[in-house]
Amino acid sequence: MNTLQSEPLSACADTAYAISGWYLLAFADELVAEVTPLSIGGRALMAVRREGAEGIRVFDATCPHRGANLAHGGIVTGDAVVCPFHSKAVALGDNSRRWSVAEHTVARVGDAVFVRIGEDDRGFSTVLAALAGRRVSAGLVREVAVPSVYVIENAFDIEHFSPVHKVPRVVDLGLRPSEHGELALETAFETLAPRPGGGTEQIRTRFCARAYSPHLVVSELGPAGSADLVITGTVPTATGCVARVVYATAPDAPEGYVGALIRGGVLAFDQDQVVWEHLDPEAQVRYDAGDAAIVAFRDFCGTFPRLAAGDR
Repeated sequence: MNTLQSEPLSACADTAYAISGWYLLAFADELVAEVTPLSIGGRALMAVRREGAEGIRVFDATCPHRGANLAHGGIVTGDAVVCPFHSKAVALGDNSRRWSVAEHTVARVGDAVFVRIGEDDRGFSTVLAALAGRRVSAGLVREVAVPSVYVIENAFDIEHFSPVHKVPRVVDLGLRPSEHGELALETAFETLAPRPGGGTEQIRTRFCARAYSPHLVVSELGPAGSADLVITGTVPTATGCVARVVYATAPDAPEGYVGALIRGGVLAFDQDQVVWEHLDPEAQVRYDAGDAAIVAFRDFCGTFPRLAAGDR
């Protein structure tokens, strides 16, 4: 079988920059302070949550005067934050002023707080609009000691579902054309389920993964139009990434159903993490024909620019 050699997957993880696009940055209960320090790779950010104000806002946190991190000791006053280093009043999102930091697009759905760095939307705004009519539940927050691309590309790794997650058969339906520049893959899981009168029957469950950035993938489980959504997001760190998972179900879904969905998701994540925590990110990658969707995901990641602090 022919193989394709490639650079290690760790080469996709550049912690000196934030890659343009959408991130699942945090859950709301992680942002209870007036100013919360955050980061995406090497880009320092801060979430500002004022009492009586609408919503959560996210800004760059590096002071344009001398580089202090405004989220550590900065005090919000009106439309500015006072720097803890030299007491400069740094405007929040107003680049017409001498000292200012950029504001980033934020979308909150339930407990999930999404942020977009740069202008790459790739159609995720349509997902956010659809989530407004669903029940959105936080799943897990987990530190993972591998570059974040491993976590997101997992949805496109067709050949891992059987050995890792014990899916008896996976039907590869292939990559799908995208409407907004996202990357879409559709497959089906075939499993055996007991019949009420005895015996078993084969159940086919549609699975469709749509990546909207190198750090955000939405997986559909079930028929198109009524599928449950599993949203997996990663935030790069110096030692790997932090992964968060959100579940979106029908608004009238019972507690027992949502709980079972989350428990199943946690189990699947645990199974993947055993592999992630013991693999070698520096290993030379040699793809074969079964890895076509992973290669497509890697190519997709390469279409997003890397933005340094100060880039808007």
